[in-house]
Amino acid sequence: MMTFWYRVCWWICRIGLFFWHPVFHVVGRELVPAGKAVLSVNHSGCADAIWLLLALDAPQMCRIIAKKELRSVPIVGWVMEKFRIIFVDRAAHDGTAYHEGVKALENDEKMMVFVEGTRCNGKKHVRAKTGAVRMAVEADAPVVPVFITRNKTPWCPINVIFGEPYYVEKRDHWTHDAYQHEADELLRKIYKLGGDTYADHIGEDSGLLLRS
Repeated sequence: MMTFWYRVCWWICRIGLFFWHPVFHVVGRELVPAGKAVLSVNHSGCADAIWLLLALDAPQMCRIIAKKELRSVPIVGWVMEKFRIIFVDRAAHDGTAYHEGVKALENDEKMMVFVEGTRCNGKKHVRAKTGAVRMAVEADAPVVPVFITRNKTPWCPINVIFGEPYYVEKRDHWTHDAYQHEADELLRKIYKLGGDTYADHIGEDSGLLLRS
């Protein structure tokens, strides 16, 4: 039953977004592995999660981590709960959301995680968050880097590019710096998929703080 309603929503979204972005290219869809995987994506627009779902095969559902504020949006919040969105409190270290994501992966589900944790458009960039890497390591799941067109304007083409899945190298002991290094490398892979020159500057200084 849920798959039926997912298909209905899938087509509603595709038809609705067609009027703003009629040209939609998907590259590398065949690289997405069956079973569990962490789909790690850049984030620049409100509809990025929808674009990624549209880029997957229609019946292929996945769990999504989204900010908790969306839960209170009328209708939208209700729909997101029905599709088992994992809401996260970005103002705190939300262990509940993290463990729910790991559990979903261990149940052979896919997770969609925005590596930047916030929308980054234009010249705005932030340091990569480590959640995607941490979940992949704990659940022994492959990571799939995904690039979605940035700096979108009405009627511009939208590209969703999937990269080669890979497993984060196992270590005997993990530190925050080690996780951060892997997260930076993941974000670099994502931006390279889109041919974005920002990929050459990720992690090159001591914080890669917000740039504008």
